[in-house]
Amino acid sequence: MYIIALIFGACCALIELIGGLFGWTYKEACVYVNLYAQYAVLILSSLLIVYVAVRKMMQGFSVGRLVVLVATVLYNVPFVWLGVWLWNRYGVISAEAAFDLCVDDLWALGERLNLPIDAVSYSAGWSEYHVVNLVIFIVIYLLVLILNWGLKRIIKKRL
Repeated sequence: MYIIALIFGACCALIELIGGLFGWTYKEACVYVNLYAQYAVLILSSLLIVYVAVRKMMQGFSVGRLVVLVATVLYNVPFVWLGVWLWNRYGVISAEAAFDLCVDDLWALGERLNLPIDAVSYSAGWSEYHVVNLVIFIVIYLLVLILNWGLKRIIKKRL
């Protein structure tokens, strides 16, 4: 649990630094970086896969290329849905209110998952919040970026 707290603290320090560079409060920096910038990078990386598939299709038609193109478009549906959901949930309110709502959402998700955390300084909900926050904004985010990079590379090189 100490490692998780250390990583979480380092991430918070980085967000604080980014906020300072742009003149944002900590809450604004969290919303602009974690909700907006991370999502923008995610959707761009996934749309890049469609772009590569379209370019391959323009090089010459094949059933395999058509299937890949359709699959890449379908692969992007959850990303678009996520963007609409994020905007409807957090984008229509102030950054401070979006931060508070996101913290509440992450806290509730952490409590709902009821993670088996055994730590000396454990307090119900708080440790789960750290874990859920790191899993969503670091682990899943990086895994999807790596997946998108790999898919783009496979389509570009092997089709």
